[in-house]
Amino acid sequence: MITLKCPECGEKVLWDDFQPAILQCPICKKQFSVHQGLKDNIRRREEGEQKLSYRCPFCRGFISKRWFTLCPKCGKYVFGKHCIHPRWFWISAFITAYLLFTLYYVVVIK
Repeated sequence: MITLKCPECGEKVLWDDFQPAILQCPICKKQFSVHQGLKDNIRRREEGEQKLSYRCPFCRGFISKRWFTLCPKCGKYVFGKHCIHPRWFWISAFITAYLLFTLYYVVVIK
C-alpha cells in the first residue's frame, strides 16, 4: 500500500496493487495518475528536509528550525526574524548574567 496525495486538494489516498493506475480523489473527485504520485513521492524524498526547513533571514540559507539555531551558511544565531553575530550574542549574554548576579547580590545578600 502506498499513500498518495491528491494534487488538487491534498487529501491522502491509499493505493495498492489491485487498484487501477488512475485514482479518483474521494473529496474533490479529481482523477490523477498513480505514476505521477509516485514520482512526486520520490522527488519529496530526494529534496529531504530542505523543502520543509526554514531560511535564515540574513543570508537566506536553509536552517533546520526557526528559533535558537546557528545558520551553517553565515554563522549567525537566528531568533525568529532576527539574526545576531555569535560574538555579540555571547557579549550580551555575559552582560545579562553580570547584571542578574549584581541584582541578586544587592537584593539577597546585602
